[in-house]
Amino acid sequence: MTEYRGKRLTQEEKDQIWEILCECDGEFYPKLSARESSSQKQLIVDEGGAADVKPVTYFKEMIGQEFLVAKDGERITGFMTFKTDYICDALREFGISLYVTTVCVRHACRGQGIMKELYTCMETEVWPHYGCNRISTRTWSLNEAQLHELDARGWQRLAVLKNDRGNGVDTVYFGRVCE
Repeated sequence: MTEYRGKRLTQEEKDQIWEILCECDGEFYPKLSARESSSQKQLIVDEGGAADVKPVTYFKEMIGQEFLVAKDGERITGFMTFKTDYICDALREFGISLYVTTVCVRHACRGQGIMKELYTCMETEVWPHYGCNRISTRTWSLNEAQLHELDARGWQRLAVLKNDRGNGVDTVYFGRVCE
């Protein structure tokens, strides 16, 4: 079951989201523990340092955003965060949008369509709440699961920032106008 939670999360939900975020940290490029925010412009970062670093700074910024959560009973299996009224240089022509910042699914729950459910909820139920039918996001050029999902859902590739995350790793911006 997917539910829109806005910013209304219980402490138990926050704890579960932290657990999932830590589990998925190293799957992002650059990893979330090497970032200061979910909309950080400079993505080439020094990822050296201790292996036990957690995405504390990223979590503190992300937890103030809007949330969709996928649940199996009381257990969160995945989540999506987004910002409202978002604009940046790469999205200037697209316009103000609801900007999806983070999508994470527990490793043990993958392959069950949870990411699809989160996107479906965003595209059908959430945007009318804000009166903004434009949704945007970004990912990196080697994130095959996300690229495939967005392409399959008919999202438009709006901008590609070459080598934005390092040599051979581009940032790809996507957008969708919902009806």
